[in-house]
Amino acid sequence: MSLSIVLDRSARAPIYQQVAGQIREQIGMGQLPAGARLPTIRQLAQQLGVTRLTVQTAYAELQSGGWLEATVGRGTFVSQSAAVDAPPAAAHLDLLRAVTPAAVMGDILQIGHGREKHSLASASPDPLLFPADEFWGCLADQRRNAAAIAGYGPAQGDIQLRMALADYLHDRTIQATPAEILVTAGVTQGLALSAAALAEPGDVVLVEQPTYIGILHQLRMAGLQPMGIPMDEGGIRLDALDKMAAQARPRFLYTIPSFQNPTGSCLSLQRRRDLLALARTHGFLIVEDDIYALLAYDAPAPPPLKALDEHGLVIYLSSFSKVLMPGLRLGCLLAPPYLLDRLLSLRLAADLVSPSLLQQTLAAFLQAGGLRRHLRRVLPVYRRRRDAMMAALQRYAPPPLRWTVPAGGFCTWLTMPRHHALAELARLMRQGGWEIAPGDVFLAQPSGEQHVRLCFGSQPDDALARSMRTMGQIVREQLAQPDIALQDGGDFAPLV
Repeated sequence: MSLSIVLDRSARAPIYQQVAGQIREQIGMGQLPAGARLPTIRQLAQQLGVTRLTVQTAYAELQSGGWLEATVGRGTFVSQSAAVDAPPAAAHLDLLRAVTPAAVMGDILQIGHGREKHSLASASPDPLLFPADEFWGCLADQRRNAAAIAGYGPAQGDIQLRMALADYLHDRTIQATPAEILVTAGVTQGLALSAAALAEPGDVVLVEQPTYIGILHQLRMAGLQPMGIPMDEGGIRLDALDKMAAQARPRFLYTIPSFQNPTGSCLSLQRRRDLLALARTHGFLIVEDDIYALLAYDAPAPPPLKALDEHGLVIYLSSFSKVLMPGLRLGCLLAPPYLLDRLLSLRLAADLVSPSLLQQTLAAFLQAGGLRRHLRRVLPVYRRRRDAMMAALQRYAPPPLRWTVPAGGFCTWLTMPRHHALAELARLMRQGGWEIAPGDVFLAQPSGEQHVRLCFGSQPDDALARSMRTMGQIVREQLAQPDIALQDGGDFAPLV
């Protein structure tokens, strides 16, 4: 039989890993049933235009994982246990396949829907901490406004919600009137609107390296060119930004200055001011994502860039997906006045308006002080979970591993040496009951090291300790294996 395998020779994943990952995915989806005979090494090598060693290495990886069985004189077959036990392929976060931002985002959403209690992959709040009684009380109160919420409402957003958002922004030291605020379907829509308003296909957009997976997906889908600016422990490096901005003439910079996803870093007040000065010098705008700023565990975040912006350089985005619940899909956008009409037209073209029922419910919740009470209750919980993960990493992670210590948000960024055996980490963690997010999809350009984003928001303290103990053991075992290096044509050979 022949296999349906598509190779991406420009991808960072080695060819043998792409072959192994796609075969395993087909087993998980039932396309290769138990007992199915695979092509011989020579046949598959000829079909794919690779060397026999590449296919041999892929088959060996699958055999070691229990996916395939080989019998001398008979061939290679899908094992009975793999076909029975394989979970749906859509639920996998797998470092052994060629990953993309879209694929990993879909996997994270699928995992969050079905098995959130086992996930370290999603930067989301704990749904068990959602203030259900208070929020649903605000929802029930909307029955009296049934006629008013039955229609579409203003495209810019419900006026009551925009008034509540103006107060919310005032607490973030941003002065804005309801007329200046655009309600969005979360930060995700705000990013899409900003990119459409500011850039055209082929334009360069600067991002932090690493950065939020969703912005990389959006920029590439829009035909834009994301270019990564390296970071240090204090956030984006302004010396590198200065050089890149002079060379690339970007349309805008996307940044998460407060408790960045995925590193958790937070720009100091002075670095924020210097960033704004660079933007003015080089003539680019800044799209500021302020979604994590209220999740501060050690000290409040400095004022947003928008609060320091005296020259109309910043488009400000925020939402309630991280501080309240992701499924609400409501956020806000604040832009320089000359851009607001353009952004509003793009919003109309996208989906007209956000649901009136949810907008008015959120407005009532905010006006009643519900968000402040909620944050007072959950911040100590998330602080303990951050501390529990840091302590567990300190105890269980072997010395080659490094990680960031976030002062807020839900993420820590784990850095490992680039070793072929660590590409098994996601699969082996899954076998231990945990899902993790591979780091390559958070990078605009390749890195010489391997990374993983770990999220602690939805896990209790003891579970975080167990997960890090499992990961530390796996990493030790994998690093003990001989490494292999990429040769011409996608083959691998032992390092000496």
